Amino acid sequence: MKIKRIESEVFILDVPEHNQYKDELLKLIDEMPDNSFDGVSKSDWSLPKTLERKYLKLFYDEVIVSSMLKLKDYFKADAWRIENGWFQQYHKNSYHQWHNHININWANSYFLELPDPKFRTQIKIKNKILKYDVKEGQLLCFPAHLLHRSKPNGKKRKTVIAFNSNFTFGL
Repeated sequence: MKIKRIESEVFILDVPEHNQYKDELLKLIDEMPDNSFDGVSKSDWSLPKTLERKYLKLFYDEVIVSSMLKLKDYFKADAWRIENGWFQQYHKNSYHQWHNHININWANSYFLELPDPKFRTQIKIKNKILKYDVKEGQLLCFPAHLLHRSKPNGKKRKTVIAFNSNFTFGL
């Protein structure tokens, strides 16, 4: 087997709408049913897809549009779409194990609450943890096939809105 190494990108974008919508998003997430999932303190990942998610409507319609348009322009893509989204809240010692996302191009994590950046999403590339800086109010976008996790969280709550996205070309 021959291997040709290529570069790939990991994006970190400031979300200008963060301060405007943070409190409202957290309020809407707090209204969601308590539901733990796979080591995560609270998430709607495993709740029925028919359950109304008001926070996602606000997030999709008002918060994330400008960031996704920047990525669309960078890629010179014709369009972008979000395939699905969910939130994850981590309390002390909660975590999410190593995993990747299948049948999708980009995995995205919006750090709605990130009191300590050392508890950011970890991304593994060739058995090494990627070093990057991120802070609350930023969006992390990376190739969805890469293994990633949330290591056991610290004392303060961390809240992430995660979503999968695709960019389309040649429409």
